[in-house]
Amino acid sequence: PRATLTEKYLHGSDTCKMSEYSEEYYDYEDLPIEPLWRTADRLADKEGEASTVFWVGGGRYKGEWHLNKKHGKGTQFYKNGDKYEGGWAEDKRCGHGTFWKYDNGKYRVQYNGQWRNDKREGFGTHFNQKGEFYQGQWKNGKRHGKGRQTYGGRPPDGFGGDIYEGDWVSGLREGKGTLSMANGDVYQGKWKDNKKHGPGTYFYEKSQKRYDGVWNEDVPQCGSYADIKPTDKPPWPPNPQLPVLELLDGRDVERKAVHAAVDQLGKT
Repeated sequence: PRATLTEKYLHGSDTCKMSEYSEEYYDYEDLPIEPLWRTADRLADKEGEASTVFWVGGGRYKGEWHLNKKHGKGTQFYKNGDKYEGGWAEDKRCGHGTFWKYDNGKYRVQYNGQWRNDKREGFGTHFNQKGEFYQGQWKNGKRHGKGRQTYGGRPPDGFGGDIYEGDWVSGLREGKGTLSMANGDVYQGKWKDNKKHGPGTYFYEKSQKRYDGVWNEDVPQCGSYADIKPTDKPPWPPNPQLPVLELLDGRDVERKAVHAAVDQLGKT
């Protein structure tokens, strides 16, 4: 089958760059085909800040464009309700941005920080559904570099739970790091594949003993026990968070305030 240039243009082709109109004929099998909606979108030539753009399959975007791609600052609402606010480069999340997870009719921040090529990269903070968080360096969407991870404890600061602070490789604890546990125990030393591996020291809070030795996949291999000296004791936990001040009985405080105000009026 044969097609004129007019028919070819109706089918649309990103590889079709013709400066002049002509009625040359082409074989249909040579024509790259794209959906008509994509052709119309390409020809719309969005540039700069635009009004909200809706997708047929769901979702919408409001923000800046360049050469018909999301580029600059903008907000993307996804089909499932999640949203992203921040920087874009050539249709990919890039720069600083915040990803919001839509859960049970409410938004919660899942990640706030740096992005590159549509993945978390640089410095950022990630919160999971339980309120545990990781704050530190990322690479290719995974925890990588220096970072601090909470396990359990009070959202959003992890007070009362376990805390790891140290090196990460491709999402796993690996390198040098400190794990401070809720019961007061602390391990300082080497890690590999999320396990204690290599030389390290374990401080036992209850017995006030310390173990110095070598570990293999979380199991102590050889070492020595000794009493903990005041100069040996590491911080419990590293960079401790102060407890949140909370009002235990608001009505009692209110009653006392009323009585104090009445007494003050009686003295005047």
